[in-house]
Amino acid sequence: MAKKQIDKTYLFERAPVRRAVIELAVPTIISQIISLVYNMADTFFVGRLGDPNQVAAVSLAAPMMLSLTALANLFGIGAASLASRSLGAKDTETAKRATAFGFYAALIVAALLSLSALSFKGFFLDILGASGDMRVFTGDYMFWVFTVGAIPSLLSMISAHFIRADGAPRVAGLGLSAGGLINLVLDPIFIFDFGLGMGVKGAAFATFISNMITFIYFMRYFYINRKTTCAGLSPSMFSLKADISRPVLTIGLPSMLQTLLASVSNAMLNRLAAPFEGAAVAGLGIVKKVDTIPMSITIGISQGVMPMLGFNHSAGTAARMKEAAKMALVLSVGFSLICVAVFEIFPASVVKLFINDAQTVTYGAFFLRIMCVSTPMMAVGFLMITLFQAVGESKPALILSVLRKGVVDIPLMLLINLLIPLYGLAFVQPATELTAMVAAVVLYLRFLRKKAGPDVNTKI
Repeated sequence: MAKKQIDKTYLFERAPVRRAVIELAVPTIISQIISLVYNMADTFFVGRLGDPNQVAAVSLAAPMMLSLTALANLFGIGAASLASRSLGAKDTETAKRATAFGFYAALIVAALLSLSALSFKGFFLDILGASGDMRVFTGDYMFWVFTVGAIPSLLSMISAHFIRADGAPRVAGLGLSAGGLINLVLDPIFIFDFGLGMGVKGAAFATFISNMITFIYFMRYFYINRKTTCAGLSPSMFSLKADISRPVLTIGLPSMLQTLLASVSNAMLNRLAAPFEGAAVAGLGIVKKVDTIPMSITIGISQGVMPMLGFNHSAGTAARMKEAAKMALVLSVGFSLICVAVFEIFPASVVKLFINDAQTVTYGAFFLRIMCVSTPMMAVGFLMITLFQAVGESKPALILSVLRKGVVDIPLMLLINLLIPLYGLAFVQPATELTAMVAAVVLYLRFLRKKAGPDVNTKI
């Protein structure tokens, strides 16, 4: 057996759990942090041009990029989960078929979206709300990041999931991190006059190039390790048969919905705050950006450890799976509590990092102190969703996903904004995450009882 396969088996099966969780999670956390930074880079650098229409173009095109992330969650997480469980059951054939389905289904969907954006450009711009001078800039930006860039962007994200399932989290983290750093370097060169002077089109082109480099890097990994990798990227492995497509789609669906519903939820929050003064809307927007810091760490830990959870579940080593989940939970909640402490003690200072307007800082500090309480609960809920996806339990994952975003928070926003206009909106997130966390614990205990074996107990 090749050394690559031995190392992978050791990390999932025999390495000390603490070491395994850290080795799996750290590269993903780093790539999440870099992604967080470079996702804001286009707005930051384009903003230096002083043209609000070009800045607006980046924001207006954001839903198109969000749709690619949602699709990456559908096909990538779903296929990686089935692949990890198949590897734990020593079923390499199913692992290869799962990844082949995820890869080529995503390729087909991305190609159709690209062709649609090319053929019906005006329709897409209308849907995005691009008008006047913004319309040209939005079209230029969308062309490179979506019309041309959908395929490398989507397949890069999906490949990272497969490589983690293959036991090589460092490779996945390095590829995503390198792409983000390349984008940061290329942005000013392509945007400003001292370089190519392309403006917002340059920002889009830089994103396209960085995604292409990441995609090529991942394809090189699959080619070099083609004899040992669990990823079956040969077209002959692709099949639409239900025994593969159904579990991939049902497990990936909760993550896709969670991404899309989060966008809807944020849009509703902004819509309800919009009638009030601009400082209030800006304050809420800043708090939602600050939220992404602990959430990115939680996502990094969860996605990093997911292959290990699925592998050990199928291998029958439930105690090791449970210990890994507990370790991931301690790390996620621990970091979230540190964030809560900082946000509660220095709320105004945190908001001032984004803007120094006194009124906005006052609103933002109030919202932050209330809303940040939800971050530890958010960590619990998200990790439980990941665990259920890892072990192939699609129903509880779906229930928790729609509880976190959509089912509870939107009706609660509408109600509380009538009772306590504006300020009441700050309490919706803690209430929603508390509901989701309680549901997560109940569903987790039920899962343990259902799967109970000689090495499983119901203590969390």
